[in-house]
Amino acid sequence: MADATGTRPGIDPDRASFTIALHTARDLVVQAAGVIADSVIDLVGTIGRRVLADLMPD
Repeated sequence: MADATGTRPGIDPDRASFTIALHTARDLVVQAAGVIADSVIDLVGTIGRRVLADLMPD
């Protein structure tokens, strides 16, 4: 969550929703999505993109 919010200047990390991150992580594990990682490390990844797409109010 901190990595995701850190990619956008001015976003307080407290706006990241733990629930969104948890549900996305659960969905990825259940689907076994991204089991074989690419050679490029994506610090934001799927979880971070979903967190950023649904930020909590200031």
